[in-house]
Amino acid sequence: MSDRRPDEVWQSGIDEGERRLDRTPSALAATGFAGGVEILLGIVAMVVTTAALTPVLGEPGAHAVGSIAFGIAFVLITIGRAELFTENFLIPVSAVHAGRGSMTMLLRLWAITLVLNLVGLALFAALFSYKGVLQPESLQGAGTLADTLSERSSAAAFFSAIAAGTVMTLLTWVVAAAEGASAKVLLAMLIGFLLAVPSLNHAVVSFGEIVFGLFAGTAAGDAGDLFRNLGIATAGNLIGGVGLVFATRLAQARGEPA
Repeated sequence: MSDRRPDEVWQSGIDEGERRLDRTPSALAATGFAGGVEILLGIVAMVVTTAALTPVLGEPGAHAVGSIAFGIAFVLITIGRAELFTENFLIPVSAVHAGRGSMTMLLRLWAITLVLNLVGLALFAALFSYKGVLQPESLQGAGTLADTLSERSSAAAFFSAIAAGTVMTLLTWVVAAAEGASAKVLLAMLIGFLLAVPSLNHAVVSFGEIVFGLFAGTAAGDAGDLFRNLGIATAGNLIGGVGLVFATRLAQARGEPA
């Protein structure tokens, strides 16, 4: 729980955003790589759980429970201070808005974090796809996840990405407002579930799900689907994160009485 006022959360976010923008490229690369790896671990937890429970619960029920397991990824990222590209749609943007960082610094942060997120995802997707590391049923589940994303129309993928950007940036806000590690863990699990259960089109998570299915050889799509979806997801996530959540929370903080 938290008794902090929205303007207090906003101000502390500006301070944190300035810190993030000021880091060296090597620090950005390290946290971005770790974030990609931890998302892939969450995807593995989800497909293994789903595969184990499908004979008992059926595919929809097993996917719902597996989506709870995916929240492990956000717990690791939140507590371990790794980063996703989409985590930086609120706090660093607020620092730039307050004049305590530049657009060049923000674009550098976004670019390095995104690239290293994708590198971490691809490397560990290849590792877990190696024959014998996971059961065939789990690899088949990776293909099913990948196909769910690849087979959407461009419009559906884009609208799903707006929702995903909104959900992810909401996590940034509520974690900043929360007091205590246990509250942050619970919030990370809940947001992870909210993102995974409807397979929302999050740029980093979706890239990991599709590339895992491709490396496993169980997805019907190809590299063209991977990068088409990445572009759509990135654009939609920016609209949801910066265009909706950032603007809403800025108005909320400014509306607090002095």
